[in-house]
Amino acid sequence: MAEKCGFFNSNNGDRKYKAEFFAEYFASFIANGVFPNPSTGCQVMANGDMTVTVKTGKAWINGFYYHNDSDLILPIDVADGVLKRIDRIVLQYSTIDRTIKAVVRKGAFGSAPEAPVMQRNADAYELAIADITVDNGVISISQAAINDLRLSETYCGISHCIVDHVETETLFLQYQKWYIETTEDAETDLATFKSQFQAEFVAWFNTIKGILDTEMAGHLLLLIQQNAANIAINADKITTGILTPDWIGDVIPVLQTINNANVTATNTVEISLAPVATEAETLAWDDLNLKDGGQTAGSFTLKCWGTPNLINIPVVIAVRGA
Repeated sequence: MAEKCGFFNSNNGDRKYKAEFFAEYFASFIANGVFPNPSTGCQVMANGDMTVTVKTGKAWINGFYYHNDSDLILPIDVADGVLKRIDRIVLQYSTIDRTIKAVVRKGAFGSAPEAPVMQRNADAYELAIADITVDNGVISISQAAINDLRLSETYCGISHCIVDHVETETLFLQYQKWYIETTEDAETDLATFKSQFQAEFVAWFNTIKGILDTEMAGHLLLLIQQNAANIAINADKITTGILTPDWIGDVIPVLQTINNANVTATNTVEISLAPVATEAETLAWDDLNLKDGGQTAGSFTLKCWGTPNLINIPVVIAVRGA
Protein backbone atom coordinates (compact mmCIF):
# COMPACT_ATOMS: atom_id res chain seq x y z
CA MET A 1 0.00 0.00 0.00
CA ALA A 2 1.51 3.29 -1.15
CA GLU A 3 1.48 6.47 0.83
CA LYS A 4 -0.22 9.53 -0.68
CA CYS A 5 0.20 13.22 -0.08
CA GLY A 6 -0.26 16.52 -1.85
CA PHE A 7 -0.42 19.02 -3.27
CA PHE A 8 3.11 20.22 -4.08
CA ASN A 9 4.63 22.30 -6.82
CA SER A 10 6.05 20.38 -9.74
CA ASN A 11 9.80 20.38 -10.39
CA ASN A 12 10.43 19.51 -14.00
CA GLY A 13 7.14 17.61 -14.10
CA ASP A 14 7.74 15.34 -11.12
CA ARG A 15 4.46 16.26 -9.42
CA LYS A 16 1.46 15.44 -11.57
CA TYR A 17 -1.98 14.85 -10.09
CA LYS A 18 -5.00 13.19 -11.72
CA ALA A 19 -8.61 14.25 -11.29
CA GLU A 20 -9.22 11.14 -9.20
CA PHE A 21 -6.69 12.37 -6.67
CA PHE A 22 -8.41 15.76 -6.41
CA ALA A 23 -11.79 13.98 -6.07
CA GLU A 24 -10.41 11.78 -3.33
CA TYR A 25 -9.09 14.88 -1.59
CA PHE A 26 -12.42 16.73 -1.75
CA ALA A 27 -14.39 13.61 -0.80
CA SER A 28 -12.42 13.43 2.44
CA PHE A 29 -14.23 16.49 3.80
CA ILE A 30 -17.19 17.14 1.45
CA ALA A 31 -19.97 14.57 1.78
CA ASN A 32 -22.11 13.27 -1.06
CA GLY A 33 -25.45 14.99 -1.63
CA VAL A 34 -27.15 18.10 -2.95
CA PHE A 35 -26.35 21.58 -1.70
CA PRO A 36 -28.89 22.74 0.94
CA ASN A 37 -29.17 26.26 -0.47
CA PRO A 38 -31.50 27.06 -2.06
CA SER A 39 -34.04 24.63 -0.59
CA THR A 40 -35.27 23.88 -4.11
CA GLY A 41 -31.81 22.82 -5.29
CA CYS A 42 -32.16 19.83 -7.67
CA GLN A 43 -35.83 19.41 -6.68
CA VAL A 44 -38.02 17.46 -9.11
CA MET A 45 -41.25 19.27 -10.04
CA ALA A 46 -44.30 18.21 -12.05
CA ASN A 47 -45.17 20.05 -15.26
CA GLY A 48 -48.77 18.89 -15.71
CA ASP A 49 -47.81 16.50 -18.51
CA MET A 50 -45.55 13.49 -18.97
CA THR A 51 -42.42 15.47 -18.14
CA VAL A 52 -40.75 16.66 -14.94
CA THR A 53 -38.35 19.50 -14.23
CA VAL A 54 -35.13 19.23 -12.24
CA LYS A 55 -34.62 22.64 -10.64
CA THR A 56 -31.27 24.42 -10.65
CA GLY A 57 -28.86 23.25 -8.00
CA LYS A 58 -25.50 21.78 -7.09
CA ALA A 59 -24.29 18.43 -5.79
CA TRP A 60 -21.14 16.47 -4.87
CA ILE A 61 -20.62 12.80 -5.70
CA ASN A 62 -17.45 11.09 -4.44
CA GLY A 63 -15.54 14.36 -4.60
CA PHE A 64 -16.78 15.32 -8.07
CA TYR A 65 -18.77 18.52 -8.54
CA TYR A 66 -22.16 18.83 -10.30
CA HIS A 67 -23.97 22.05 -11.22
CA ASN A 68 -27.29 22.42 -13.03
CA ASP A 69 -27.52 26.14 -13.85
CA SER A 70 -31.01 26.10 -15.46
CA ASP A 71 -34.24 24.15 -15.14
CA LEU A 72 -33.81 20.77 -16.81
CA ILE A 73 -36.88 19.06 -18.34
CA LEU A 74 -36.86 15.24 -18.41
CA PRO A 75 -39.44 13.14 -20.30
CA ILE A 76 -41.31 10.31 -18.56
CA ASP A 77 -42.31 7.28 -20.65
CA VAL A 78 -46.02 6.69 -21.26
CA ALA A 79 -48.01 4.76 -18.67
CA ASP A 80 -49.28 1.23 -19.10
CA GLY A 81 -53.01 0.68 -19.39
CA VAL A 82 -53.12 -1.91 -16.59
CA LEU A 83 -49.92 -2.01 -14.56
CA LYS A 84 -48.07 0.65 -12.57
CA ARG A 85 -44.40 1.46 -12.25
CA ILE A 86 -42.03 3.68 -10.27
CA ASP A 87 -39.39 5.67 -12.12
CA ARG A 88 -36.39 7.03 -10.24
CA ILE A 89 -34.65 10.32 -11.03
CA VAL A 90 -30.94 10.09 -10.21
CA LEU A 91 -27.81 12.20 -10.47
CA GLN A 92 -25.53 9.69 -12.14
CA TYR A 93 -21.74 9.92 -11.91
CA SER A 94 -20.23 7.78 -14.66
CA THR A 95 -16.57 6.85 -14.53
CA ILE A 96 -16.85 5.57 -18.10
CA ASP A 97 -18.44 8.70 -19.61
CA ARG A 98 -16.66 10.99 -17.11
CA THR A 99 -19.92 12.90 -16.49
CA ILE A 100 -22.50 13.66 -13.85
CA LYS A 101 -26.01 14.19 -15.19
CA ALA A 102 -29.67 13.78 -14.27
CA VAL A 103 -31.11 10.52 -15.59
CA VAL A 104 -34.56 8.89 -15.55
CA ARG A 105 -34.24 5.26 -14.40
CA LYS A 106 -37.41 3.60 -15.67
CA GLY A 107 -39.01 1.09 -13.29
CA ALA A 108 -40.53 -2.29 -14.09
CA PHE A 109 -44.29 -2.63 -14.53
CA GLY A 110 -46.25 -4.44 -11.84
CA SER A 111 -49.33 -4.37 -9.61
CA ALA A 112 -47.05 -3.48 -6.66
CA PRO A 113 -44.04 -1.90 -8.41
CA GLU A 114 -40.71 -0.98 -6.87
CA ALA A 115 -38.24 1.69 -7.89
CA PRO A 116 -35.02 0.62 -9.67
CA VAL A 117 -32.01 -0.14 -7.48
CA MET A 118 -29.37 2.58 -7.58
CA GLN A 119 -26.12 1.75 -9.35
CA ARG A 120 -23.11 2.16 -7.08
CA ASN A 121 -20.08 0.32 -8.39
CA ALA A 122 -16.81 0.97 -10.21
CA ASP A 123 -18.66 2.14 -13.34
CA ALA A 124 -21.17 4.52 -11.81
CA TYR A 125 -22.42 6.05 -8.59
CA GLU A 126 -25.95 7.43 -8.30
CA LEU A 127 -27.78 9.77 -5.95
CA ALA A 128 -31.56 9.35 -6.11
CA ILE A 129 -33.34 12.72 -5.84
CA ALA A 130 -36.94 11.59 -6.47
CA ASP A 131 -39.20 8.61 -7.13
CA ILE A 132 -42.15 9.07 -9.50
CA THR A 133 -45.20 6.83 -9.29
CA VAL A 134 -46.63 6.30 -12.77
CA ASP A 135 -50.12 4.90 -12.29
CA ASN A 136 -51.80 2.90 -15.00
CA GLY A 137 -53.56 4.98 -17.60
CA VAL A 138 -52.26 8.39 -16.48
CA ILE A 139 -51.48 11.02 -19.10
CA SER A 140 -49.73 13.47 -16.78
CA ILE A 141 -47.54 13.44 -13.68
CA SER A 142 -48.89 15.26 -10.61
CA GLN A 143 -46.76 16.67 -7.81
CA ALA A 144 -48.40 14.22 -5.42
CA ALA A 145 -46.91 11.36 -7.48
CA ILE A 146 -43.36 12.64 -6.84
CA ASN A 147 -41.61 11.42 -3.68
CA ASP A 148 -38.73 13.77 -2.84
CA LEU A 149 -35.66 11.76 -1.73
CA ARG A 150 -33.12 14.56 -1.36
CA LEU A 151 -33.17 14.55 2.46
CA SER A 152 -32.62 10.81 2.73
CA GLU A 153 -28.95 9.98 3.35
CA THR A 154 -29.63 6.46 2.09
CA TYR A 155 -30.63 7.75 -1.32
CA CYS A 156 -29.09 11.22 -1.53
CA GLY A 157 -28.60 13.49 1.46
CA ILE A 158 -27.41 17.05 1.95
CA SER A 159 -23.80 17.85 1.04
CA HIS A 160 -21.86 19.15 4.01
CA CYS A 161 -18.37 19.54 5.43
CA ILE A 162 -17.11 17.10 8.06
CA VAL A 163 -16.73 19.93 10.56
CA ASP A 164 -20.41 20.78 10.20
CA HIS A 165 -22.19 17.46 9.84
CA VAL A 166 -25.91 17.58 9.05
CA GLU A 167 -27.88 14.46 10.00
CA THR A 168 -30.99 14.39 7.82
CA GLU A 169 -32.00 10.72 7.70
CA THR A 170 -34.13 10.93 10.84
CA LEU A 171 -35.75 14.12 9.61
CA PHE A 172 -36.47 12.52 6.25
CA LEU A 173 -37.96 9.37 7.81
CA GLN A 174 -40.17 11.49 10.05
CA TYR A 175 -41.29 13.55 7.09
CA GLN A 176 -41.93 10.43 5.01
CA LYS A 177 -43.90 8.78 7.83
CA TRP A 178 -45.96 11.94 8.33
CA TYR A 179 -46.62 12.21 4.60
CA ILE A 180 -47.73 8.59 4.30
CA GLU A 181 -49.94 8.74 7.41
CA THR A 182 -51.46 12.06 6.39
CA THR A 183 -52.20 10.79 2.90
CA GLU A 184 -53.71 7.57 4.22
CA ASP A 185 -55.81 9.45 6.79
CA ALA A 186 -57.04 11.84 4.13
CA GLU A 187 -57.98 8.98 1.81
CA THR A 188 -59.73 7.17 4.67
CA ASP A 189 -61.63 10.28 5.74
CA LEU A 190 -62.67 10.96 2.16
CA ALA A 191 -63.85 7.38 1.67
CA THR A 192 -65.80 7.52 4.95
CA PHE A 193 -67.36 10.86 4.04
CA LYS A 194 -68.38 9.59 0.62
CA SER A 195 -69.85 6.42 2.12
CA GLN A 196 -71.80 8.29 4.81
CA PHE A 197 -73.01 10.95 2.39
CA GLN A 198 -74.15 8.33 -0.09
CA ALA A 199 -75.98 6.35 2.60
CA GLU A 200 -77.67 9.45 4.04
CA PHE A 201 -78.63 10.69 0.59
CA VAL A 202 -80.13 7.34 -0.39
CA ALA A 203 -82.08 7.17 2.88
CA TRP A 204 -83.36 10.74 2.44
CA PHE A 205 -84.25 10.14 -1.19
CA ASN A 206 -86.13 6.94 -0.39
CA THR A 207 -88.08 8.79 2.33
CA ILE A 208 -89.02 11.63 -0.01
CA LYS A 209 -89.83 9.21 -2.79
CA GLY A 210 -92.12 7.26 -0.47
CA ILE A 211 -93.91 10.39 0.67
CA LEU A 212 -94.37 11.66 -2.87
CA ASP A 213 -95.51 8.26 -4.10
CA THR A 214 -98.16 7.73 -1.38
CA GLU A 215 -98.91 10.14 1.44
CA MET A 216 -97.89 13.44 -0.14
CA ALA A 217 -99.52 12.78 -3.49
CA GLY A 218 -102.78 11.69 -1.84
CA HIS A 219 -102.70 14.60 0.59
CA LEU A 220 -102.12 17.12 -2.19
CA LEU A 221 -104.96 15.63 -4.21
CA LEU A 222 -107.31 15.86 -1.22
CA LEU A 223 -106.40 19.51 -0.61
CA ILE A 224 -106.98 20.33 -4.27
CA GLN A 225 -110.38 18.66 -4.20
CA GLN A 226 -111.39 20.41 -0.96
CA ASN A 227 -110.26 23.78 -2.29
CA ALA A 228 -112.19 23.26 -5.50
CA ALA A 229 -115.28 22.40 -3.47
CA ASN A 230 -114.87 25.52 -1.30
CA ILE A 231 -114.49 27.66 -4.39
CA ALA A 232 -117.67 26.15 -5.82
CA ILE A 233 -119.57 26.76 -2.58
CA ASN A 234 -118.44 30.32 -2.04
CA ALA A 235 -118.49 31.63 -5.58
CA ASP A 236 -121.95 30.65 -6.79
CA LYS A 237 -123.86 33.35 -4.88
CA ILE A 238 -122.40 36.52 -6.36
CA THR A 239 -124.23 39.19 -8.33
CA THR A 240 -123.81 42.84 -9.19
CA GLY A 241 -126.09 45.79 -8.76
CA ILE A 242 -126.38 49.55 -8.31
CA LEU A 243 -126.41 50.88 -4.78
CA THR A 244 -129.02 53.67 -4.62
CA PRO A 245 -130.01 55.96 -1.74
CA ASP A 246 -133.20 53.91 -1.34
CA TRP A 247 -131.11 50.96 -0.14
CA ILE A 248 -129.57 52.81 2.76
CA GLY A 249 -131.26 51.78 6.00
CA ASP A 250 -133.73 49.48 4.22
CA VAL A 251 -134.15 45.76 4.27
CA ILE A 252 -132.96 44.29 0.98
CA PRO A 253 -134.67 41.11 -0.27
CA VAL A 254 -131.53 39.07 -0.86
CA LEU A 255 -133.41 36.09 -2.31
CA GLN A 256 -134.40 38.23 -5.26
CA THR A 257 -131.18 40.23 -5.49
CA ILE A 258 -128.63 37.42 -5.56
CA ASN A 259 -129.94 35.03 -8.18
CA ASN A 260 -132.54 33.63 -5.81
CA ALA A 261 -129.79 32.31 -3.51
CA ASN A 262 -130.98 30.65 -0.32
CA VAL A 263 -129.52 32.97 2.31
CA THR A 264 -129.55 31.68 5.87
CA ALA A 265 -128.54 33.19 9.17
CA THR A 266 -125.19 31.40 8.93
CA ASN A 267 -124.27 33.05 5.62
CA THR A 268 -122.01 36.10 5.42
CA VAL A 269 -123.29 38.86 3.13
CA GLU A 270 -120.65 41.15 1.67
CA ILE A 271 -121.03 44.29 -0.42
CA SER A 272 -117.97 45.71 -2.17
CA LEU A 273 -117.29 48.36 -4.78
CA ALA A 274 -117.34 47.02 -8.32
CA PRO A 275 -114.07 47.24 -10.32
CA VAL A 276 -115.82 49.38 -12.94
CA ALA A 277 -116.49 52.22 -10.46
CA THR A 278 -115.26 55.67 -11.45
CA GLU A 279 -113.10 57.88 -9.30
CA ALA A 280 -116.11 59.95 -8.21
CA GLU A 281 -118.06 56.79 -7.36
CA THR A 282 -115.08 55.49 -5.40
CA LEU A 283 -114.94 58.68 -3.33
CA ALA A 284 -118.68 58.49 -2.76
CA TRP A 285 -118.35 54.85 -1.64
CA ASP A 286 -115.71 55.88 0.89
CA ASP A 287 -118.07 58.55 2.26
CA LEU A 288 -120.91 56.05 2.74
CA ASN A 289 -118.99 53.98 5.29
CA LEU A 290 -121.50 51.15 5.05
CA LYS A 291 -122.00 48.60 7.79
CA ASP A 292 -124.02 45.39 7.97
CA GLY A 293 -126.61 46.29 10.53
CA GLY A 294 -128.00 42.82 10.94
CA GLN A 295 -129.06 39.69 9.13
CA THR A 296 -131.97 37.30 9.18
CA ALA A 297 -132.82 34.40 6.96
CA GLY A 298 -133.38 35.74 3.48
CA SER A 299 -132.51 39.38 4.16
CA PHE A 300 -130.05 41.80 5.69
CA THR A 301 -130.03 45.47 6.70
CA LEU A 302 -127.57 48.15 5.59
CA LYS A 303 -126.73 51.17 7.71
CA CYS A 304 -124.83 54.27 6.60
CA TRP A 305 -122.47 55.95 9.05
CA GLY A 306 -122.14 59.43 7.65
CA THR A 307 -123.90 61.48 4.99
CA PRO A 308 -125.01 59.30 2.10
CA ASN A 309 -124.08 60.41 -1.39
CA LEU A 310 -126.96 60.30 -3.83
CA ILE A 311 -124.78 59.07 -6.69
CA ASN A 312 -125.67 55.58 -7.89
CA ILE A 313 -122.66 53.34 -7.17
CA PRO A 314 -121.95 49.97 -8.88
CA VAL A 315 -121.48 47.28 -6.24
CA VAL A 316 -120.85 43.56 -6.01
CA ILE A 317 -123.05 41.63 -3.57
CA ALA A 318 -121.79 38.24 -2.42
CA VAL A 319 -123.03 35.58 -0.02
CA ARG A 320 -120.33 33.35 1.46
CA GLY A 321 -121.40 29.92 2.63
CA ALA A 322 -120.88 28.61 6.13
